[in-house]
Amino acid sequence: MTFSGTAAAGIFKAGKKAAVAAPTTAATKAADAINDYEGIDFDNDGEVSDEEFLASTYSSEFHALVDAAQAEAKANAGSAAVKAAKDFTVYTGIDINIKASTTTDNGMTISAATDMGAGSIPDIADKELDAQTDDLTAPEVKIGYNGVTIELQSEGVDDYYDGDLENYDIGVTGSFGGLSYGIALETESKTASDYSAMVGYTIAGVSLSAKMNEVNNGTDLTAISASYTMGAIKATLTNDNKGAAKDVNTFAVQYTAGPAVITASMKDDKNNNTTTKTANSLGIWALFTQPVRTQSARQQTNRPHGKQTLRMT
Repeated sequence: MTFSGTAAAGIFKAGKKAAVAAPTTAATKAADAINDYEGIDFDNDGEVSDEEFLASTYSSEFHALVDAAQAEAKANAGSAAVKAAKDFTVYTGIDINIKASTTTDNGMTISAATDMGAGSIPDIADKELDAQTDDLTAPEVKIGYNGVTIELQSEGVDDYYDGDLENYDIGVTGSFGGLSYGIALETESKTASDYSAMVGYTIAGVSLSAKMNEVNNGTDLTAISASYTMGAIKATLTNDNKGAAKDVNTFAVQYTAGPAVITASMKDDKNNNTTTKTANSLGIWALFTQPVRTQSARQQTNRPHGKQTLRMT
């Protein structure tokens, strides 16, 4: 059984937030309430005549509706319009992974893994923070044989596009030579996506990859990237179609020093925000990964009368 973990802390800038309009005034709220008001059908004939509607405006029901709308607006009167502003975020988080595995006589490996955590850890590829769950999650089971791995977990197999959906049930991955591939399948019908797939190729420090998520009744999500690794430094250029949105190009540089990984990333994603004046996004992350510790248990008899003790090594 193995235990491993990732701890993260840092500050990053995620472009600009869209401007937020000022709260609706009490007068506007009252006007909206009047426009939406249908009146009272006094004679119960299924229709509200003009005379009935006019009479309804003098009713306690109508005045209560308008008063409630005005009260709601006044409660938010202290909130002013918020201008577009730079978004700086401080984050801390930890993720702990637990895994048990075994190997059969014919070379097949079977493993089960789960995790727990707290706080948030940055998703560098997607430039956002991923919340870490507090409790142990349902375990994922993997079966590997002859270079092919099958993963089983209901609504738990990660997609290959950005790893955020995690709503597939079966995953198949493999590799031979410098080529790698993977496909994730959804077994339920009428879902947002039926499958996700990837293919990659690595040669002499250069890595190429293409990833996609099929989207039902929409534009498929695709991302193509190329990276070059030289020693502890890795540079990556990615083109992401963001579905039907305008393509986003990302350039990232990653430096690894022991368990610490520092990444700087820049995206030309201003046209995917609500305002075209939004600046390009710049992010800097620092991750620290705790080396894997392996614990094994064994029993031994160390007393003449046969009492056994459990020793952890």
